[in-house]
Amino acid sequence: MTDSRPPSDPEPPRPRDLAVLLLASGDLLPRQRARDQQADLAGMTIKKRMLEELAALDPEPEELEAVLMRIVEEIGPPTGPTRAIAVTIRDEWQAVRVSPEWMAHLLDEAIRDSSEEDKRGRRFP
Repeated sequence: MTDSRPPSDPEPPRPRDLAVLLLASGDLLPRQRARDQQADLAGMTIKKRMLEELAALDPEPEELEAVLMRIVEEIGPPTGPTRAIAVTIRDEWQAVRVSPEWMAHLLDEAIRDSSEEDKRGRRFP
């Protein structure tokens, strides 16, 4: 016997979904550059920590900004770089809310980056 109910609409994305996709994307890998990357690596470390905490907390969409500010406070001073990263995460979330296609784009990026990593055998720092 088959279920005759129409397929339900997929649930709208949650901030956790965005955090997991951003963690899976190549965005947190250092780029090949001829200059000192210490500042880049520090920023990527902060962003990774914030995204991991956001994924673990799994806030409701309307609680995202408050949760991001709480994470900034937990990480502590200097708060400038951490707040800047929180703003970029919030902006990514707003893009997902306005344009669901953006989430699909991030998913495609994460899948592509993952398969490229498998082919190259590159290790995460």
